[in-house]
Amino acid sequence: MISAEQLQNYFPFNTINPDFYPLLLSQCQSFEAPKDTMLSKHGQPLKQSLFLTQGVVQVTTESGREKVLKSKSLSAKYPIIDAHKSQDATIRATSQSVSGFGIDAKLLEQFQVWNRCHTEAPLDSPLRNHQSYQWVLGLLNSRTVKMIPQGNVSELFAVLERIEVRQGDELMSEGEAGDFCYIVADGKAGVFKCQADGEIQAATLKSGDLFGESALVSNEPRDAGVRMMSDGVLMRLSGEAFRKLLKAHVVRWITAEKALQKIANGATLLDVRENDEHQQMGIKGSLNIPLPELRERSRQINPNAPIITASNMGSRCAAAAYTLTTMDFDVYALQGGISGLLRHIERA
Repeated sequence: MISAEQLQNYFPFNTINPDFYPLLLSQCQSFEAPKDTMLSKHGQPLKQSLFLTQGVVQVTTESGREKVLKSKSLSAKYPIIDAHKSQDATIRATSQSVSGFGIDAKLLEQFQVWNRCHTEAPLDSPLRNHQSYQWVLGLLNSRTVKMIPQGNVSELFAVLERIEVRQGDELMSEGEAGDFCYIVADGKAGVFKCQADGEIQAATLKSGDLFGESALVSNEPRDAGVRMMSDGVLMRLSGEAFRKLLKAHVVRWITAEKALQKIANGATLLDVRENDEHQQMGIKGSLNIPLPELRERSRQINPNAPIITASNMGSRCAAAAYTLTTMDFDVYALQGGISGLLRHIERA
């Protein structure tokens, strides 16, 4: 495994504060390969930035251009190929053996933004003086943040507020309106739901976990309460900032016409209304999972097919699309609701 001392010899790590190297090293993956091993192939988009530490590789770009890269050369201090510029290239080991390391290309790009924001922040900034910055990794590794443009990441860090909290503090209550979402920077929090026979703990939140965003997407009351299980620190984001910086880039909308085309090609129509609403006016062949049950019943959804979420209007299907997108499903939210889709079917 590469060390922090070695990491600073590679670009762009040498532009990042060495205090953050332990975080980056936790995200690096080492690789070793014998001669003629294909480290990447045409048709397989490269999601990692790969760095060569030992041996020789041959790189062939999508245009057919070839180059030989030796670990002792100056150019080996840079990624073998730029994952953002060369989405279709082959890397073949040509020496007896090669070794190196890789890191998620999107994460590395976003982490450079974080490093710049932290460096430029004043000494009393909410971004400074944390016991641990593990929350930054949790935030940048979240599916939500990975989907937003790089410029929005710097804006996101600029509007975060820091809040000191104590064990037992109620952060949000079930049934209330949503006004903020939060990231756990330090400590633990519990997610609680009310049932007929009392309260149950549905989940535990740790450093880097983002929560409270569902109510901001759907404009529906919060479906669970959250309470601190230890003293800690939270980073808070207002609903207005969330909708501007995150929601707009995560929820993908689709028209009824295009939705029917996708359904004909195997997409799943997911009705996220309550069961009685679905029974009164549902579409044959659709899957009905009410929004509050979505996470618990997500295993019923085919992960290999596109998902089209639908409700009466746009709020619940947008919330469902957001939730499933963060769980790595390929999701669209239906414009016009179930009634609009039914009218389009009738016209067709």
